[in-house]
Amino acid sequence: MNEAARTSRIRRVLLLALAINAALAAVKFFIGWRLGSLSVLSDGVHSLLDGGASVIALIGITAAARPADANHPYGHRKFEVLTTILVAGLLFLSAWEILGAALGRLWRHAPAPEFSGWGVSLLGLGVIANLALSRWERRAGLEVSSPLLLADAAHTRTDVFSSLLAIAALVGSRFGLPWLDPLLAIGIVVFLARAIYEILLEGVRVVSDATRLDPEIVRSVAEGVEGVRGAHAIRSHGMANDIHIDLHIQVEEQLTTRQVFEIENQVTEALRKRFPGVTHVALRHEPRGLPPEPDA
Repeated sequence: MNEAARTSRIRRVLLLALAINAALAAVKFFIGWRLGSLSVLSDGVHSLLDGGASVIALIGITAAARPADANHPYGHRKFEVLTTILVAGLLFLSAWEILGAALGRLWRHAPAPEFSGWGVSLLGLGVIANLALSRWERRAGLEVSSPLLLADAAHTRTDVFSSLLAIAALVGSRFGLPWLDPLLAIGIVVFLARAIYEILLEGVRVVSDATRLDPEIVRSVAEGVEGVRGAHAIRSHGMANDIHIDLHIQVEEQLTTRQVFEIENQVTEALRKRFPGVTHVALRHEPRGLPPEPDA
C-alpha cells in the first residue's frame, strides 16, 4: 500500500470514529442529565474526548502525510507519533476531571442516580458500537502499521469499560447504593490511566529512538544472504511503520564493486521482506576478518 492510500484509509477510519463518538457523547450526556448519574456524564465526557482525539488525529495524519523536503529528508511521519502523545494528554485531562467529580460527589454524599431501563438499553447499544469500532480501528491500524489508529483504538476500548461501569452504576441505584455511582466513576479513571500509559509508552519509544528490532533476528536475515560472511553494529529505530536500520556486513575481499553492490541490494530486500515496516537500510561493507563492533 502506497503512502497516499495508507493516509486515505486512516482518514476514513478516523472520520467514522469521530461521527460515532459525537453521537454517543450526545446520547450519554442526555441520559446522564435526565437521570442525574455522574458515571454516565463522565462516560459522555470520555466519548466527547474520543471525538476530540479523532479531530487531533486527523490534523496529525495530514501533517505526517506531507512528502519529504529539504528540511525533512526522511519525511514527516513522526508527526503521527507527536499527535499520538497529544491524544494521551487529552485522555489525562479526561481522567483528571472524572476523578475530581467522583471524589467531590463521595465527599458530599450525593444521592444515587435515578434508574432507567431505557437508559441502560441505550448505553448497552453504545457498548456494542464501541466494541465494533475499536476492533475495526485496531485491525486497520495493524494492517497499515499506524500507531495513531492503534492509540485511537485503545482509547475507544476504554470507552467500552467506562460504559459498562456506568450501566453498573445505574443498576446499583435501583438498590439504593448512592456511593456506587462515584466509586465506579473512579474505576473509569483506572481504565483511562492504563490507556494513557500504553499510548505514551509507544510515543516515548519512538521519540527517544529506542531499539525497534531484535539485532539477532536482523543479523540472521542479513547473514542468510549469499556472500555475507557476517553482520554486526546493528541498530534500528523509528516508528512501527517507518523503521530505519543501520548495520555493517562483511564480505570477501576479492569481490568486485558490482558484486558487493548486488549483495547490499539483496540484504536490503531481505530485511524489508522480513520486516514490512522498514523504510530505510543503511549498509556499510567491510572485508571479512575485521573485529566486529557491538550492536545497539
